[in-house]
This record gives sequence, structure tokens and C-alpha cells, in this order.
Amino acid sequence: MELVRSLYEMLGISGAVNTGDLWGLISLFYLLMASGSLVLKKSDPKIEYKPEPTSTPIPAPTSTPTPVEPEKVEEVVPEKPKVTWGERLRKGLSQSRSEVWGKLGNIFTGSALSEDSIEEIEELLYGADIGPGTVAELMDELNEKLKKEGFGEEQFKEFLFAFLSSKMDGIQKEVSSELYNFDPANKGKTKVIMVVGVNGAGKTTTIGKLATKLTNQGAKVVVGACDTFRAAAVDQLEVWCERAGAQMVRAKEGANPSGVGYDALQQALNEKADYCILDTAGRLHTKGNLMEELTKSKNVLKKLDESAPHHTLLVIDAITGQNALRQAEEFNKALELSGLIFTKCDGSSKAGSAIGIVQQLKVPITYIGVGESVEDLDIFNLDEYLSALLDMTQPA
Repeated sequence: MELVRSLYEMLGISGAVNTGDLWGLISLFYLLMASGSLVLKKSDPKIEYKPEPTSTPIPAPTSTPTPVEPEKVEEVVPEKPKVTWGERLRKGLSQSRSEVWGKLGNIFTGSALSEDSIEEIEELLYGADIGPGTVAELMDELNEKLKKEGFGEEQFKEFLFAFLSSKMDGIQKEVSSELYNFDPANKGKTKVIMVVGVNGAGKTTTIGKLATKLTNQGAKVVVGACDTFRAAAVDQLEVWCERAGAQMVRAKEGANPSGVGYDALQQALNEKADYCILDTAGRLHTKGNLMEELTKSKNVLKKLDESAPHHTLLVIDAITGQNALRQAEEFNKALELSGLIFTKCDGSSKAGSAIGIVQQLKVPITYIGVGESVEDLDIFNLDEYLSALLDMTQPA
């Protein structure tokens, strides 16, 4: 009421202030306030309501961020277990063991053998290609053993092992260690190895493996490709020599094999190589004139070194069975063999011809092959061979 009275005095209005005047002024005041709000909204239509940001905005990047590469996880490949030579040999001779030698042991059933069983043993032995003379001698001793009690499968295997070992052991001890191990003390003293054999026996491949084994020991090797009648064989040998790091001497197709051998030895002597390995043409042992040519190739080497060749090795395919013995006899007659190399024993169902050839020719086996890789050719160890063939634990 005092506010209204003061307002009247300011405006020069006389009279008493009553309650009606007060409510009238209040109504007028609200009316004016409402009108002012409408005018304000119409006069400034651009005013918009914008809510206050609730958080600080993230500034735009000034440069392209470097992508983060995911961490590389190296895949761990488990290392394959190394296969020993003994395991390779057993696997290679598995066919011979199961189809021939294993059958011999199966005949023993714990009871005394009948006449039929003894004849079956003799028949299997003949089929094993160990030679008729060896079989006859073996059967004579076996008949004596069969008279003893307790002679079963294990005793039979032990008997076979001892008998076959006795026929080969003395001859095998004659093998020269220089065919296996390069002695640095003999550095530069060239040893000539002449390798012979019929086509298909694996001669060229065997030479490549032998060169690889010797160069891996630090020896310097020169290889003479004297099989000039087969260009494919020469090309194959060249590949092996490149892998082995050995030098190779070759000539044009159809060149004189003796001349190639002479040139190869000449180069080996000039360069003080440790080994000179000579491949020769694959000769059929039934062709007399071709065998004479091999003899000529051997003799021409003596013009450069009277003691050459220091080793003459015959490569024999074990699959050929008794025919291998015939081959060995003819090659030995012409060249005086110093050693044998048996190949493809993994494909033979017999593998017994090695025993008969060694006993008949008195020539030792130097290497045995059971596959295609370098590791599948290794030194012939009689105990390992017989143990793998008869499925026995190798004697200590």
C-alpha cells in the first residue's frame, strides 16, 4: 500500500489509496510484463537456444596418425627328428625282411620242425639269392643245430647272423678307409676312383653322392664324365657336381672315353686334387669288346700315375639278384675290382646277393644305397646290414 501511495504522490494524484487500486495496479503490471515478452520474441527472431556443452570438445588432428602394425607372432615349426642311418637301412630293407628273411623265422612254431618245414627253409634260402654253395653249407650246419632242444626262432636268427657274418667279415676288413674318410695329412695326393657298372644300376647318381660326401669333408674332387655316349647322364652328373662343389671334366658327345679319363686325371694332378672320380660308360658284361674298352680306359691312366686307378668300384643293382653275381664275375675278370657298391636295396625283395658275391669274388662291399638322397648312401657295415635284414638288435 505504501508503494502505491508513493506512486500517487509522484504522479500528483490526490486521494486515499484503497484495496481496489492496489489490485488494479498489480494486474496492470503483469499485463505489461506479458506484452513485453511478446515484443522481445518478435523483434529478435534469430536468437536460438543452444545448450551448454557438457564436456570439452576434442580438437581435430593436425596430421595423419601413423598406423600401428600388429605385433608379428613368429610361427614355431617343430623340428623334424633326424633319421639315423640305422633307421634308414632298416626301412630300406623292410621288403627283404618281410618277404624272405622274416618268413624263415615264422616257420619256427616252438615245436620240432618237420621235414616239410626244413625243405621250406631251404627253398626260401635259395630264393634269397645268397648262392647255392652258401645255401648247401648253411643247411648242413642248420641240420645239426636242429637236433638240439630249445632251438627256436631267436636261436635260428642268431645262427643265421653268425653264419653269414663268418662268410663276409674277413673280406670286409680289407676295405680302405680312404674311400670313406678324407685324411688331411694326404692333402694333394690324388687318389683315383674308377666307377663301373651296367646302365641303370645307379652309377652316375652314386658318383654324385660320393663326390658330395668327400667334398663335405673338405676334400678337393675332380670328376671325369667318361660316359660320352649318354648326354643325359653327363648332364645329370654335372648337376651333382655343382651341388657338391666338385670340378667336372667333360667332352663332346661321342668322344673317346679313355681320353676324357686321361684329361680328368691330368687336371686333378695339376690342381693337386685329393680325389679323381671317373664315371664310365654303362657296359653290358656280355659284350666282350666293350669290356676291353674299359680295360683300355683303366690302363691309359697309368701313363700319368702308375698306381692309378687306386680303387675300381662296381655299382650293382640289388634287384638283379643272381644276375648281379654274373655281372660282378665278368667285371672282376676284366678290371680286378677292389670294391662293390650295392644300390636300390630298398626296392629288392631279396638283397641276399650281396652275401653270395662277397663270398665268391672275395671283394668287399664299400657302400650300400637305400634311396635317392645323399643320406641314403652310406658305408656298408656288416653288423648293421645283417641286423636289419634279420630284424635283430645289433650286437654290442
